[in-house]
Amino acid sequence: MMYETDLAAARQTRRVWTCSCGADNPPTYDCCHDCQRPSWTCACCGTVNAAVWSHCQECDNTIPGEALGDREEGFEMTWEEFVAQQVGPRRVGGRYDHGYADSEYEVTAIDRGPRESWPSWQITVRGADGQVREHCTGWDSRRDRIVAQAPADVTVVSVGRLHDGDQDQGEWADVLQRATIALDLRAHFRDPHVRADLRQLTAQDQVVRDTVMDTPGVREVLAATALQVQGYLAGPTAAPLTVVTQCAGGRHRAATTAMALRAVVAGDVEQATAYGLADAAREFIARCLTVDLVHRDLDKDVVAR
Repeated sequence: MMYETDLAAARQTRRVWTCSCGADNPPTYDCCHDCQRPSWTCACCGTVNAAVWSHCQECDNTIPGEALGDREEGFEMTWEEFVAQQVGPRRVGGRYDHGYADSEYEVTAIDRGPRESWPSWQITVRGADGQVREHCTGWDSRRDRIVAQAPADVTVVSVGRLHDGDQDQGEWADVLQRATIALDLRAHFRDPHVRADLRQLTAQDQVVRDTVMDTPGVREVLAATALQVQGYLAGPTAAPLTVVTQCAGGRHRAATTAMALRAVVAGDVEQATAYGLADAAREFIARCLTVDLVHRDLDKDVVAR
């Protein structure tokens, strides 16, 4: 039904929710019809609530932190963050199940919007009966499950070459043989391992990321690698790409540059800005690529050398 019809029915039952912009919305709308401000769904009763509310207006239950965050965090959520939360782990080509009989479906398209008409974002699925449906139902981690995940468009893997002989590498043991692009950072960029104050730290620590990214030439190499990714994506074969970053131990240079590349290729300008690569990330915004980040050796012990 159209927005006006939905809204009229909601007003009759006094179930509208009012956005901070002043517009009224039917309870099933997860974004304001007028300004597209996100709303959130109560995990207990399923009622849609405006972002400024931390309690459900229907059943008075608190919206769980994992679904909303605290009041300020939820209210300041960006459009991209909101849609990512709604889409969840679903990818085009993957198969999922929403917990009901004969409910397995394949995702054929995801339109992240914001769209000019309702719904503000949209997912297209093909059910087990072959019927194609379009909707904007958010992912529910308590009920929905992955049946067969589609591969990411790009997978960025960091490795430490001193761990090549380890027995616990699993599917990433031969990643260099499968790599589309492989960056070897060992010879050209100074190893933070040589600094005693950084040796026990990893790329999870800001000082390590700053040290690696401030090394002359690193940003240029990563920007050039992003151009390589664009080149491969422009080819006639839509095969997934694997980009491997390599250093000695896998805890500093490889992990940091892998994090930076993931932000760039995912079009995450905010994260890429922290690595000084905002311009490179802007080139990927419209692509809406799925990008996986894997650290093969980040959490392993420091190698004595």
